[in-house]
Amino acid sequence: MIEVYAYLRGEKKDVDNFLKYGDKESERRIKKQSLGKHIEDSIKALENEIKNTKIWKYYVTLNNYGEEHVKKWTKFIIVFHDLGKIFYQRNVKLYINKEYLNFAGHEFISTFLADKFLELWLKNNIEDRFSEYTDFRWVIIGSILYHHHALGLKKRERLNEIKVCMNHEEFKKIIEKSNETIKNSLKVFEEEVISQFVSELEAIEPERTNAHNMLVLSKDRLSDIYRYVSEGLNEKIWEKFIGDENFRKRMILSTNMLIMADYRGSETRESRRTEFWKVLDETIKLYNIVSTML
Repeated sequence: MIEVYAYLRGEKKDVDNFLKYGDKESERRIKKQSLGKHIEDSIKALENEIKNTKIWKYYVTLNNYGEEHVKKWTKFIIVFHDLGKIFYQRNVKLYINKEYLNFAGHEFISTFLADKFLELWLKNNIEDRFSEYTDFRWVIIGSILYHHHALGLKKRERLNEIKVCMNHEEFKKIIEKSNETIKNSLKVFEEEVISQFVSELEAIEPERTNAHNMLVLSKDRLSDIYRYVSEGLNEKIWEKFIGDENFRKRMILSTNMLIMADYRGSETRESRRTEFWKVLDETIKLYNIVSTML
């Protein structure tokens, strides 16, 4: 089965040979991480580290629902924060002699997909779920949308197209792999809802253009998604952020915990640890409940 990547970078020749032909020698020389592995490692960071911090404990007290519900939706945020990357699997960019998959703007698509899933989840039992849906929806949407480049949304709306894959068979395999990842990571949600969501993914079918011998998300399709997120969701997020102190605290904490999990789940990509990773280590140690009790 085809792999779906959350990160891929290397020498131009190696990246080209790997993506086009699956060349094993080139594969050994590039740096990569599958989306499934990134999500798995990020969830481990939540379970093994973040949930042992004072930040988590305080965050739970701010919610109207108990810790199990908070955990369920935090895992959901982690699973969906990079899901938009499934539409970037041939979106290669060159920088000097290096090539990499360029995921610019993926947070818009991830936010769009998360909101569609929430809508399907609600419709399957609207009477019992409406209160929980309204309580968590905007924290989820805000955290995913703002986990990258919080001040650059307008600039990131101006993408012309995204190169998705080579053909419709490859797109089908990408959807199958995404379905597998979601089912493995979100077992608490009914298979019926996940299946309905996968049908929504399939409906965002890329198209072939004359400019590239591959399938792309066109400028028109991207504009529809960006408009839905920017005008339909982002404006509401800021309305609540300004007017609701509890929401403001929850969104800030949720976004920061997502960033922690995201970076923890990315540590295997590079051998060199960045300054941000060092700061993250210090932050988790500072707020760790176990260490403060010793």
